[in-house]
Amino acid sequence: MPDTTFTPEAAIDHLRAQGVVPPDADATARSLGGGVSNHVHQVTWDDDCLVVKRPLPNLAVEDDWPADIERVHNEAAAIRAYDAVLRDAAVEARVPRVVSETHEPDHVVAIECAPDGATMWKTDLLDGRVDAGVAAAVGEVLGVVHDAASTDDDVRERFASKRPFEQLRVDPYHRTTAERHPDVADAIHAEIDRLLDTSRTLVHGDYSPKNVLVDPDGAVPWILDFEVAHWGDPAFDTAFMLNHLYIKSIYNYGQHAAYADAADRFWTAYDDAVDWDIERETVAELAVLMLARVDGKSPVEYVTRDAVADALRRVAKRTLRGDAETLPEFAALARDEADAL
Repeated sequence: MPDTTFTPEAAIDHLRAQGVVPPDADATARSLGGGVSNHVHQVTWDDDCLVVKRPLPNLAVEDDWPADIERVHNEAAAIRAYDAVLRDAAVEARVPRVVSETHEPDHVVAIECAPDGATMWKTDLLDGRVDAGVAAAVGEVLGVVHDAASTDDDVRERFASKRPFEQLRVDPYHRTTAERHPDVADAIHAEIDRLLDTSRTLVHGDYSPKNVLVDPDGAVPWILDFEVAHWGDPAFDTAFMLNHLYIKSIYNYGQHAAYADAADRFWTAYDDAVDWDIERETVAELAVLMLARVDGKSPVEYVTRDAVADALRRVAKRTLRGDAETLPEFAALARDEADAL
């Protein structure tokens, strides 16, 4: 099992050993941080730049959260699958190229860096810079990939295992939240059953503003972090992204309308790109995820006010109890809570 001391200097040594960084190159490295599941370092030399990832066997959160370290290879395979779909569809989006992949004993993947000046969409959103055009773009990307992958037997076979999804999402989000909220546990367990019984397409599993980089021109989104990829329910991805937008709409309630508009633009672009209707499934999953990001093993770090956390809990629980089954109904609940803050 890899240790938990994979330093920036160790990342340079690894790339030299793999023949990626030349022996005589003056390489530097820095930790990128910002995640709970991997060591992530940026290594630069000459005009080259790579991001090096090594998975943690136990995620860096307050609760115990073990996960298989081989998930990093699942991520590398998903990057390649996304890249193939996006190229075939000629969609204006990018994923980082996999430059190096090492299996046992290291389990390390190196990928290309995004362009200089690219910004994390999450940062923009938290700063109140809400670009609905970016929301529409990432909605279209997700829809195109979901639609194209749904008929690809090779992708279905490669990502058939849902183990990364259960370890990194269902257990720490759904099951933990059900334990902590017995009043809605039955509804959460019903959603778990529906979620795990659905196998329709390649699911990203972490499709969120944190994993979208916007290039300096604002035109081409870069999609990152694929370690939870699996063959499953597309509604998980749509709900995952919408959850982050609606949480921010209540957290930054003074700009609620802008976030709500971004959520609507995301959904419309996605819905236009696929042949199925998963609105009700998306809302059901959205309710669980909203509650989980308050009281699961990985709560969003920026919700520190009790009033905001309570508002999120009310929206989630009212939806779980049947007060909202469509996205407009869910949006209305979120708007009412934002207005009351």
